[in-house]
Amino acid sequence: MLKILAILVFTISFTFSSFADVIFEMDQSQVDPEATHKTKGMVKGNNFKMEFYENGEKLDGAMIYHGDKKEMIMVNHQDKSYVVLDKATMNELAGVMAEAMSQFEEAMKDASPEERAMMEKMMKGRMPGAGESQTVEPVIKKAGSGKVNNYSCTNYDVYRGDVKTSQHCVASWESLEGGAEMKTVMVEMSQFMDQLSKSFKNSKGMFGQQMKFENNVFKQIEKMNGFPVQSIDYGNGVVISESELVSSKKTTVNASDLEPPAGYKKQRMDLN
Repeated sequence: MLKILAILVFTISFTFSSFADVIFEMDQSQVDPEATHKTKGMVKGNNFKMEFYENGEKLDGAMIYHGDKKEMIMVNHQDKSYVVLDKATMNELAGVMAEAMSQFEEAMKDASPEERAMMEKMMKGRMPGAGESQTVEPVIKKAGSGKVNNYSCTNYDVYRGDVKTSQHCVASWESLEGGAEMKTVMVEMSQFMDQLSKSFKNSKGMFGQQMKFENNVFKQIEKMNGFPVQSIDYGNGVVISESELVSSKKTTVNASDLEPPAGYKKQRMDLN
């Protein structure tokens, strides 16, 4: 009996010591207006946090995902507040957005052809596929191999119809330090995002269609079984932004670091 207990203790100790938390960093660049940003992420079990730094150094906001609670928290450091996005909030938000888009499209019916064309052109530059009445499934094409910051990766071009919207260079999870831990929480988070997309399944117009398109892209990239170490977004045929994974590292993350800072006030998401 003592021998069995000793083996059990050893096994449990080994299991916990072999599991690691992870931190990682990504750099982003935006073309117009020109700007550079940094994202710092941390993973602990099925909880995940990303901190966003404006101009690469000023902490602007954060996103926290709690897998155990199935909720996402958006933190605003400017006014020291946060909002919680869970299933109930998603459904409410979807309803409000659907109504807002319906009113917008109703107003557009009275616009002149020139005004409608100008609005659609402006929206398509920001949101490819805007104005389409049906969801356009993303087409992902393998486009050779690459190497980004010493990560070997496979390039995939993403098309909406015949328009290239983005390119991702995907590295295997095994090639990243802490890749197994990152994969676990990110796959779980993708399922949460899938539920977010489904909340907008009845939303008509450009917003609902774009949500569905982006979710379908994410789900297809997930099937590639890897992490995009480089992502390039296009608008009107030119690069509008680019992001790269700089590093990932196994370490120890305090559970309190994946919570809103002490003293921050919880606010209700403004749906109006």
